[in-house]
Parts: sequence; structure tokens; C-alpha cells
Amino acid sequence: MRRFFVEDIREDSLYAEIKGGELRHLNTVLRLRSGDAVVLFNGHGLEFEGNIESLGKNSAGVRVARRLGCLAESPVDITLLQGYVKGDKPEFVVQKATELGVKDIVFYSASRTVAKFMDEEKKISRLRKVSIEALKQSGRGFLPGISFMPFENAVKGWKDRLRLVLYEGEERRHIKDLIKGRKAVVVMVGPEGGFSEDEVKEAGKEGFIPAGLGPRILRAETAAVAVLSIIQYEMGDMG
Repeated sequence: MRRFFVEDIREDSLYAEIKGGELRHLNTVLRLRSGDAVVLFNGHGLEFEGNIESLGKNSAGVRVARRLGCLAESPVDITLLQGYVKGDKPEFVVQKATELGVKDIVFYSASRTVAKFMDEEKKISRLRKVSIEALKQSGRGFLPGISFMPFENAVKGWKDRLRLVLYEGEERRHIKDLIKGRKAVVVMVGPEGGFSEDEVKEAGKEGFIPAGLGPRILRAETAAVAVLSIIQYEMGDMG
């Protein structure tokens, strides 16, 4: 059943309207008609099944039939701290992190960050749209938080969970050995230029444990997908 993002639906909603880009997708791509069944979700865990009751130029009206449960959320609370990457790679990271069940995505700038933060508000708006599309595809009901901040802020404030920093210089500790039995984890993936030794030390002062992914050096965006997949396999609901 086709899923549509409608942010303003509430617990007591009996009727809702699909507008904007979601309406264009309904009309021009899916070519749905009155009477067709759809699923509406608001990105905060609320999800309804309903039927299209009316189709207009500016909106499609949906009569709510019943509430659904969010069955695709991960049992693991994962936060991804991702060194900012250039080009369209942030979109790739957000898409895959959303599909893999991440709760929050923080892009940070470090001393060796190649790309620079430009027009954060516009970028977050674009990344949010990418995340919404990933929610629709994956069946998730909660929209991850997306933010930008400097390295020194990104490493602070995670006292209540396991904190890992992926570091190519770490050969003794491996991800799978550190995450067993955990239900909340913050994982930091380096920027395209890698971490400086000072940054690894600074992360260590904040409780981050250096960990490796094996003998191969991965691209930043590949490392993000790899570590999230490992965490979901070892701690979550994959495999």
C-alpha cells in the first residue's frame, strides 16, 4: 500500500489532505484514483490507513479508516555522527542511515573536512526530503533528526550510551566486540580527510572508544553504511 507523508495528522484525525510534492507523486507517478487505499504517516510515529475520497487540483482528501502500528522501527537507539562529505554524499548517507533505522544524524565539521557547511537551513530541508522518501520506502514511521555542528560540539553530551569512533589506526578493538548487549549507541564516522590524532584524543576524553572495521580503508560514506549494518545485525533486528 502506498505511503504518504502528512505532517499535520493527529491522534483524532478522521480526515486528512495530501498536498504539495506528495500530491504530485500521487497524481502523476502513481496515478491513484478515488477509493484507492493509502497509508498516511506524520514522521512522529502516527500512521493511518485510509481511502482517497476526493481528488482536487491542490489536494487529495483521505478518509481515515484505522490507525496502524509502526512495525519497522529499530529496537536500537542509534545516533550517527558523520564527518561532513562533499557533493551529493550527504544525501546518500541520510538515505541509507534512515533505511537502516538511525534515530539522529549529525553532520560535523573537523580539521580535515574537505566540504564546508553552506546554507545549512536549505541543506537540512533537502536532506529532510531525502529522509522522508527513505521512510516511505522502508516502512519506518519516525523521521530522524538531522543537524550540523562543529566537531567539539558533536562529541559532547552522550553520557548515557555507548560511544564509538571509527579510526583506521585502531587494530585491536573491533565494532562487533564492543556493541554486544547494548541498546543505545553513538557512532562517529570520520570526514573524507580522516581524523587528526588530536581529534581522536578529544573524542576519547568524552568517552568515545576507538574501534576499527578491519584492514581495508573505507570511504566515509561506505564506512557509515558498513558500521550501521553491523550494529543492526549484532544489536538490532537484521539477520
